[in-house]
Amino acid sequence: MSVSPVHMSEIENEQSQDPQGEESKIDLLSPTKRHQRIVEDAWEWEEIEIDIGWGTLRGKARGSGPRYLLGLHGWLDNANTFDLIAPFFPKDMRIVSLDLPGHGRSDHFPPGFIYDPRGYLGAVKKAVISLGWNHFTLLGHSMGAVVGIMYTSVFPEDIEAFICLDMIKPWSYPPEKLASRYKKSFLQYFDNEKNATQPALVYDEEELVRKTMEGSKSLDDRGARILLQRGARRAENGKGLILTRDLRAKVYFVGFISSEMWMGFAKSITCPLLLIKATESDYHHDSPELIKAMLSAFKQDCKYFCFHEMPGKHHIHLTHPTPVGELILDFLDECKSFRQSGAIDYVG
Repeated sequence: MSVSPVHMSEIENEQSQDPQGEESKIDLLSPTKRHQRIVEDAWEWEEIEIDIGWGTLRGKARGSGPRYLLGLHGWLDNANTFDLIAPFFPKDMRIVSLDLPGHGRSDHFPPGFIYDPRGYLGAVKKAVISLGWNHFTLLGHSMGAVVGIMYTSVFPEDIEAFICLDMIKPWSYPPEKLASRYKKSFLQYFDNEKNATQPALVYDEEELVRKTMEGSKSLDDRGARILLQRGARRAENGKGLILTRDLRAKVYFVGFISSEMWMGFAKSITCPLLLIKATESDYHHDSPELIKAMLSAFKQDCKYFCFHEMPGKHHIHLTHPTPVGELILDFLDECKSFRQSGAIDYVG
């Protein structure tokens, strides 16, 4: 794995400036804000590259450990997604936020490879092996949480704790619709595969910010710009922006895992689990009864289960970072206390 200094865009430079202007004013902040400001001042993100055999995953890291946290972003997002909540995390954590294959600055899957949760799961496991991590906390938002549910149940020996942001379970197509949905997805995939060979579209910066907000239905202007810092690059002539993601990733083969299978994954999770649900999110497609059953499945053998509902939309960690960050910090501190006291026996 190679590490190089982080490249800061103009937007990032603006965000990093201290609006107070004087370090002495930190003492006037609330304890949470003071913690956030101190950590922001002390830590710098660094770019990382991880060789996983078929290609390279890229991401960003901060902190030195001895505890580890791996962050997985949502569909069509990137490693910048946790920028506003990372400063809340404990100072003794090494945080790695990955660009999943086909997203951000990571390599795209090879030709012919289908983007689905199992492919992402394998790529993440290979990245963990390359990092040399034996035990870590896993943080996932949306699609990253879908991959996290699978990873935590399939490789429980790796996971000390799991933090799941606005994902209880993804949708599952009913059996009678599987064949038609598979056909539609494959045809869309083949179409995007063909379009990916054509010259990329070039967007005006403000136009792309607007399209990103409209497409997500849950990002504000700040969140859209944070994601585009990593999710877009300047066109060769310097005029306009080009999205870096793989067009093939826009077809997401997620609905083909049954609700019964997701229940099985949930029941296999035994590590401490924090689940934060955004009450105004459009990403909870199942009936209240199925959601309740899924929560019960998560809780069944979980050593420490925390479920919080919070006002906000799907990208709640970017639009409401303070309450989300506070919940995560409290949860991580509790997990550390449990581990030190021996109250919870961790797998592995």
